[in-house]
Amino acid sequence: MHQPPLNVRPFGQAVDLDLDFSDADRPELVTRLLGQCSEHGDPAFWWSQPVSARTSALLRLVAATEQAEALSFTARCTQVACGEMFEFELPLHGLVVGADETTPIRVLLDGQRVVTLRRPTGGDLRQWRAARPASRAEAVRMMLDTLLLDGQVRPRDEARLAESIAAADPLVAFAVSCNCPACGATNEVPVDLDATALARLGAHQQALLRAIHGLASHYGWSESQVLAIPPARRAQYLAFIEHQS
Repeated sequence: MHQPPLNVRPFGQAVDLDLDFSDADRPELVTRLLGQCSEHGDPAFWWSQPVSARTSALLRLVAATEQAEALSFTARCTQVACGEMFEFELPLHGLVVGADETTPIRVLLDGQRVVTLRRPTGGDLRQWRAARPASRAEAVRMMLDTLLLDGQVRPRDEARLAESIAAADPLVAFAVSCNCPACGATNEVPVDLDATALARLGAHQQALLRAIHGLASHYGWSESQVLAIPPARRAQYLAFIEHQS
């Protein structure tokens, strides 16, 4: 079952300037960000949402803030004989469609056993981060134990179940298959969508702080006065200042 996407506003209000994008606690940062910039401001709601729904909301926030339709990336060809850098784009609309799927994941094992898993939520990310597992194997076991709804999981099942979660919830472990324009080889490029969205919003915050500083220094306007100016007109004032310097 798909949930209707929640409305988000563009990033750029005064309260957004207090967010610390250098915070290593990504689940907490994402929850605060979505609580501030969406129609649903209750942090408990966002902690309860599937990871894919949180990622989808982040991408919608980037689109609303930048008025962008696609994200651009650079990758290096994995072929040793090539190694060329190339660029590719991901349409934002294609990334958010269907990202709010909440139905359980059913996996058939050994042709007879069925295991049912729920999708990870923001609260799961917070719990797993706080647990600080000592190894990858311990982390995988802890995650599967948390997500298991029905059935029995054996150690040899873990890789298959991890693959099934990634396949059923592609925004959680996102990758792009694209051909290198130099040699034509197919490259599987992993893309951390949350990190990408946070980096772009963090850059927007820094640009906004620089704009406030420049306009306040030149015109004597307060922070609230600068933020009240529409972004396009704000950019024109900054261009005038740069032209005079």
